[in-house]
Amino acid sequence: MINTGRQTLLTGELAAAKSREALRIALGNMRQSFNYDFVSLLRIPSEQEKILGPLIHESTLPQAFLRDFDRGQMLTHCPVSIKVRRSMLPISWTVDDLKGPGSKQPVVELCDLMGRHGLSSGVIISFFLSDGHRYGLRFDGARSALTQSEINELSMLSLQALEVFGHITMSRDAQHNPLSARELEVVSWTAQGKTSVEIGQILTLSDHTVNAYLTNAIRKLDCVNRTQLVAKALRLKLIA
Repeated sequence: MINTGRQTLLTGELAAAKSREALRIALGNMRQSFNYDFVSLLRIPSEQEKILGPLIHESTLPQAFLRDFDRGQMLTHCPVSIKVRRSMLPISWTVDDLKGPGSKQPVVELCDLMGRHGLSSGVIISFFLSDGHRYGLRFDGARSALTQSEINELSMLSLQALEVFGHITMSRDAQHNPLSARELEVVSWTAQGKTSVEIGQILTLSDHTVNAYLTNAIRKLDCVNRTQLVAKALRLKLIA
């Protein structure tokens, strides 16, 4: 049975969220209400994408986990990512499920990394938004598996949360600031002459992730290289 009191409270919080900060708070309350430790809002990766960092819009996952995940290019072998690409249904898992007998070494390393950060179980719920991309809410922690009723409830809330995110994002883009906060950080450090390795050390990211942020920024601003990217970002006053 759906917890109507919890549903009403969280639905009201999401409906009132008009900014990224308000949405961030509402997502935190969703996470806490379902007894998860971490929550992430991300674009669902395609088969060609190998780095997770640039796909994440909001996350409370440990930075060390995200850094090591991308440093090992674990997205390529992650069973959860493979499953979610193949199905629109909610995908839930435990580390024990992922690391079965005969698991390949990259999967074993991923499960070990998850275990070190207390990510023993989780669920990801995804939907297509009006921009044509598929986004998901991922919850991680150490709780027992969700019941079907909890999955149904969390799915309804996740759809609402992602729609709120879509509205906020479209409003931001309408204000001519197409780069995410992390992309702006990376471009700013690039403008100061820092290399990808140096930026990664400053922001606690892998150099692969830094390069992926720069590639995204170059594409969004319709540039051909980093030099043009920095020049255009300065001209548009996206960075100082």
